[in-house]
Amino acid sequence: MENPFWLALTAPQPAYLLRIGAFAAAFAGLFVAVDRLVSAAASGSALQVVSSPRGGAKHGAKTSARSGLSAATNVCSAVHALVTAVGAVWTVWQLWMGDPSGLAPMVWQWVLAFSQGYFIADAGLYGTRREAWVLIHHGWMIVAHHPIGEPLVGCRLMGAGDCSLAIWLSATGYWAEISTIFLVIRWFQIRFLRKHSVWYTINSVCLLVTYPLMRIPTALAILVFSLWPRSAEYERQGLSSLVTFTTVTYIVMALMSSFYFYTLVSRGLLRALVFAPAGSSKEQ
Repeated sequence: MENPFWLALTAPQPAYLLRIGAFAAAFAGLFVAVDRLVSAAASGSALQVVSSPRGGAKHGAKTSARSGLSAATNVCSAVHALVTAVGAVWTVWQLWMGDPSGLAPMVWQWVLAFSQGYFIADAGLYGTRREAWVLIHHGWMIVAHHPIGEPLVGCRLMGAGDCSLAIWLSATGYWAEISTIFLVIRWFQIRFLRKHSVWYTINSVCLLVTYPLMRIPTALAILVFSLWPRSAEYERQGLSSLVTFTTVTYIVMALMSSFYFYTLVSRGLLRALVFAPAGSSKEQ
């Protein structure tokens, strides 16, 4: 059986690529709009607090020394996380119920095109200018999920002949985006709040629960209960490399998530749950 990753390169589907390109353009437009809006914000304004130092700005220069890149990437991340999380939960629920409407594969493939559009835009506009690891993460995600979004052949190959299996493996993995929603909210709260709020604690609790739950045991459960039991079928069809690649993907995700979760709680649970204004003894 053909390798779906190689097939995506040698026989790409124009309609699928067009959808990805359209979503990438939309995210790029949103990113640039937020970046410019925040960069141009007056000193002391609400938007100015979510700006960040502009790299390479010279002291005394007439151009703004503030950048809206961080705000732009977080706004785009919030939109992406909300849509993909809702799509992932709906898709998994439909598949669990036997997909009575028959829409789960089509809906999830549109979500994957949406997601890849975000990854392309964010990697190009933020990753290339601020954080190189974003390029690695986004690139890996595109490679891992791209064939599943290709409705004609790629999806079926990724599921060893069963497109629904590939959709299940992909959508369950995207449950990790549920925690991203609370992570982005926390980013904005840290910049807008001037004193502790009960909403900060509520969001932090949601983050501390969903982040490890949706990224560590869920990743391992996908491997143990959904992928590895079908490894023999993948091997019979000459696709054992997909099992290895997917295993590595989810293990790396679980390890990285474990490390980040440790950074959230390493200084004590109280610091993670209670907001401390800048300069205080409990500063985040």
